[in-house]
Amino acid sequence: MTINARPEKTYGLIVGIENYQATNWNVNGPVHDAIKFADWLLSQRVPKDNIRLCLSPLTENSELVNNFEITSKPATEQNIVDIITNDLSQKTGELLFMFWAGHGLITSERNRRLLCADASKTNWQNLDFNSLLLLLGSESFKITHHICIVDACANYLLESRGRPTNLGGKHFNSGQPRKDSQQFVLLATREGETAKVNSSEQTGYFSQAVRKALAQHDWLPDMEVVAKHVKQQFANLNKQQLPTYFYRRSWDGDQDTYYPNPFEIAHNIPSTKACKFVDRHQPLEELDQLFQQNNIVAITDSTGQGGVGKTELAIQYSCYNLEDYPGGCCWLYFKRTDIVTQLSEFAFVNEYDFSIPENLTIASQLAYCWKKWPPGKVLLVFDNVTNIEQIKDYLPPMGSRFRVLITTRSSQLPYASLPLGELPETEALELLAQLLGKELVQKELEFATKLCKFVGCVPLGLYNAAALYSKPGSR
Repeated sequence: MTINARPEKTYGLIVGIENYQATNWNVNGPVHDAIKFADWLLSQRVPKDNIRLCLSPLTENSELVNNFEITSKPATEQNIVDIITNDLSQKTGELLFMFWAGHGLITSERNRRLLCADASKTNWQNLDFNSLLLLLGSESFKITHHICIVDACANYLLESRGRPTNLGGKHFNSGQPRKDSQQFVLLATREGETAKVNSSEQTGYFSQAVRKALAQHDWLPDMEVVAKHVKQQFANLNKQQLPTYFYRRSWDGDQDTYYPNPFEIAHNIPSTKACKFVDRHQPLEELDQLFQQNNIVAITDSTGQGGVGKTELAIQYSCYNLEDYPGGCCWLYFKRTDIVTQLSEFAFVNEYDFSIPENLTIASQLAYCWKKWPPGKVLLVFDNVTNIEQIKDYLPPMGSRFRVLITTRSSQLPYASLPLGELPETEALELLAQLLGKELVQKELEFATKLCKFVGCVPLGLYNAAALYSKPGSR
């Protein structure tokens, strides 16, 4: 997506909410992130008068707001709506940067809502984010292009948890879509997930990653590249705790294109068993690069002993790249039921509009399956393949939309491969600290170092050693 915009024709709407009317929702960090984003806009020569700030700080952060060079308003629903509908909508500009840090949720209709500072459990003041995007991209809003960065949760809060049946909130009315308007929306969370705050550093992990990515770019940043940088930073983090999801919407006449929602993509990716994914950031990037040039890629074991994290790397790759495979991600295992049965079960569970005939040869059943598979690029993962010969008859046609990822200890392969070996000693100690506790490892550093070397600095060996060490009477 290419946007041309001059700093002097750029506007900013920046919202940071720490202090809510429902005080048990208070959080420390969003105001810091909002001010840092405003600072970034100023550093890019966006005029101070073009930036609108809505901040509701915790008491201990009020001085930070008072001393900032741009005057702010409290981040109430009325103030924010007034700025959008009566102020910014009338400005003739080329680009609007919107940054929001605070709480959010998603409704049963899958609409994202952003909670305002005057929200409480009896009065859920919020903005309908989906309708806001439609307003921004319509003829009712004069600023042409929009980049929206939202560091807020998108978890489902049900009526049983105190949310009213009718959530209310501000729904924005819009006009006809503008043919010349483009939007890029960068969200901290996938649907159903929560955004995390680093309380010790008073920042959201997502906001921090965005700042680091923006720092690598001059004006005007290529947001697709920024999004990839943010995603790479999150690749080293525990996905269950710190997920991120990128959504892009742009208008070209009547066309609406977007990155597919991973929650809608069929998959049977197993849950991660790792407490920390260490030293595998570079292999994730290498896997991505290998798939740019190959349909089949294998993760192998350079030690030949196992336990180096092949399956875990495959899980991480599948999760973080799921949106690249709108046709689904299907994990297959030779040690379980036969492959055709596993494919049939995957199709049945995900309500695919076909069933594999039983009265055909295996080759014909597979050909039928590949032909009938729903549209879009597909990732097939063959996990823990012991004999590479056994897989050849089950591979989809070369040059098709199917990509195949194999995990195996075999090293002699006819496919592009990524070998994994032992962890560097520092990473092995870091993993051991996660398993046994940082204080214990620091106290017994010499013993911990010897233990890492004894198990060959491989993840599985460290997990097993930590489990034995943690048993009563083992110390």
